[in-house]
Amino acid sequence: MTSPVTEAALAAVTARLVTALPSAVVERARRAPVDIESETLPRLVLHIDSIEANAGAEPGATHYRIGLTIVGTAIGSSDLDAQQAVISLHASVVAALAGWTPSTAGLGDVVELGADFLLHDVDQSATPVGEFAARFELLAVAPTGSPYI
Repeated sequence: MTSPVTEAALAAVTARLVTALPSAVVERARRAPVDIESETLPRLVLHIDSIEANAGAEPGATHYRIGLTIVGTAIGSSDLDAQQAVISLHASVVAALAGWTPSTAGLGDVVELGADFLLHDVDQSATPVGEFAARFELLAVAPTGSPYI
């Protein structure tokens, strides 16, 4: 069964995160902000940011570089605890994904690109909470002229 390269990449990364971080809720393509008062945390939200095609890398194949962002939200009992929870959650995501190669045919290694961190201000939330936005890139290879693998 064929799948668009972007869907195959998102499905593989989501499955990896669900398996590697069983205590975190993993979602895709969420637009609404996380409600820290009522939703289960930690929470990871996966988004696709970009796709870059290179048809000249290999005869008969197009190499797609798929940019992904994972936003992680974690809570703590104090500001320091929240910051440490965010840093720990980020480290767990990196450990699960960086250098990992999905088993789906046509998908290549996941590469870590960087991350931004934010501890929510008191006027945003009375509860100590923070988040990170981690960027990754994944290689997908499909036959030239077909965005499916």
